[in-house]
Order: sequence, then C-alpha cells, then structure tokens
Amino acid sequence: MSDRHALVARLHREAPLTDVHAHPSLKAYLFGRNLWRHYGSGGAFNPFASRTDFPSLDRGGVGIVWAAHYVPESEIFRDCWLAGAAARLSGAYGRLTKGTPFERLFAMMAALEREIARAPNQAELARSCADLERIRADRKIAVVHAVEGAHVLAGDAERVGDLAAAGVAMITLTHFYANGLAAHVDGVPRDMWLRKVCSFDFGLDGPALTDAGRAMLAATTKHRMLVDVSHCTPAARAAIYAELDADRPIVASHVGVQQRNPDPYNLADDEIREIAQRGGAVGVIFMPYWLCAAHPTNGVDAICDTMEHVQAVAGSWDHVMIGTDFDGFTDPPDDVPDASELPRVTHALLDRGVPEDDVRKILGGNARRVLERGWR
Repeated sequence: MSDRHALVARLHREAPLTDVHAHPSLKAYLFGRNLWRHYGSGGAFNPFASRTDFPSLDRGGVGIVWAAHYVPESEIFRDCWLAGAAARLSGAYGRLTKGTPFERLFAMMAALEREIARAPNQAELARSCADLERIRADRKIAVVHAVEGAHVLAGDAERVGDLAAAGVAMITLTHFYANGLAAHVDGVPRDMWLRKVCSFDFGLDGPALTDAGRAMLAATTKHRMLVDVSHCTPAARAAIYAELDADRPIVASHVGVQQRNPDPYNLADDEIREIAQRGGAVGVIFMPYWLCAAHPTNGVDAICDTMEHVQAVAGSWDHVMIGTDFDGFTDPPDDVPDASELPRVTHALLDRGVPEDDVRKILGGNARRVLERGWR
C-alpha cells in the first residue's frame, strides 16, 4: 500500500467516514437483498444496483452510515404505469402497498436490522451517540436510522415520538409528493427517461409550511430529532429556519448549491450561511445532475467543487458532509459508482490542498458534531 493510500485509509478510520444519506434498507426491504453480498453497482437509476451493501461500505472505509428509510409514495403508481409493472414483476408490489406507510416504514427498518444481525461482529445499529462511540471502538460499521419523507406519519406529530423511541436520528420533512406539511420541489431529474413514458403530477402548489408542519417541527424539538430540509422548496426551507430555535442544528443531507446549478432543489448562499450559523451542515449529494448545470457523467470534481463552495460561503470546513444518496434509485457519478470508490473523493480533497484535519471534518467529524448537538 502506498503512503497516500495508507493516509486515506487512516483518515477514513479516524474521521470515521460517514455517509449521512444512503438507502441500504430500500433494497433489503423491496427485494429481500442480502446486504452482505455485493450484487453489482449497476448503471444510472438501476433499481437493482447494490451501492451500499456492507462489502462496498467496508472496501470504501465507511465507518458510519445514516440509513435513510424511504417508503415510496402511492402516487407513483397512479402517475407511472411502468413503476407499477416493475414492482409487480420484481415481487415488491405487496411490500409497497400492504398496510399503512407508517407500518411499511417499520417493516423497512426491521429488514435492515435483520441484515445487520447477520454479522453482529461486523456491524451494529446505533440508537445514541454513546452507541456510536462504542461500536466504532469495536471497529464495526455503525448504522443510524433516518427517515426520508414525513408522508409516512400521515400528519400525526405524535408519531415522531415512536420514531425517536426506535432510534431515528433525523427526518426529511418532504419528498416527491405533497404531504400537507411543507412545500416540496420537483425532485426527479427533468432528463430522466422515466419522464418520457410517465406523466407525473407532484402537486407542487401549496403553502410553504402548514400548521401541521409546524406541529411536526415542534415534535422534533421535543424528541431531539434532526430536521433535514432536503426536497423542500426555498420558501419552505426559509419557513423552517424561522420556525426552529436558533440553536437547533439543521441538516441538508443530500443537495448541491445554486451557485453551480440554479435549481430550487439546491441551496442558495444565504441558506448555507444560515445552516452554518446554527451549527448544522450540508451533505453533498453524489449525483452530477444536481451538482453541475452541465450534468457531467463523472462527479469527483463536481463533488469537490461543491464542497469548496460550501466552505467558502460558510467560512470554514465545519459545515460540509457526505450525503451520497446511493441506492436511492439515483444516477451516481461514473467515477464513484458505489461506496467502495469513496476514497477517490478523499484523494481529490488532499490533491486540492485541503488540510488533513479539515478532511477528517468533511469525512465524518462534522456529522458526529451535528448528531451530538441535535440527536436525543
């Protein structure tokens, strides 16, 4: 092993390397995947890709993954006949329709926990920051529960307490469709081939933040759960900043920046400063479509450019994280197709002259600080 590769491996171990937004549970739940096997990284938007299985995480030196549990909205089957056909052919349709979305969420979490339990000496679920420290001291991969899309709560803020009791650290307030809480952006790439065969009605009109949304935010404060503003509109994000106490750290777990791609999905500079002032952080998505208006196929440069922009606006490297969105039916960079290739980003940051102490922050130190401040 070269000196540089040894340095990267050490930085990943010391940080530890943390992905604050990935979807290993989606494949485990929908397709019964064994997460201790690597099936193949696949291509763009491949629903059967295997990007955050445990072998890939281990090869990439990932020590902590925040598992974003996303329960697909039922409107997808209304709007896209192909999605319904694919779900039936793959055998996943029953899992996508049986019971309530809240019940499906807990079934998805249970599926991931079963996979973790296959190798208790190699991975473990963390339900607190103390758990994280213990698991990492044992050199195991730590998994943290997160929820993407509060539609699963059906407007019932009391259910936030149920999530907290299950160990959920963070919730993303919106996703693809209206949920009566906050306004959401169009989160499906405009050039995605699926849009040519399906007619999506995402219901993009609505108030920035509703009374039910305010009640949901109050519940996250009560139960010390992080709020993720990804997928919210700029107006909704502004309303969330105004609603939460100034000392609450806020996360944008998997986004780009408007300076490089002026899409409402991405953060404006004043939002980066707002998140930084609160002690929060921005997880940079590993999807070139959102990172750069030119939509390149490779992504390492776009990822690092975005990280450098967040650093320049925030004034330090204290507010940059990694939020790949791997296994979320996304189109990852060709040069970082799965978690095993994450060292490429670390090499690139070092090549750009980012000091080792700051690289450790980006890789995991900032994520740890945010959890310690915002999780129960």
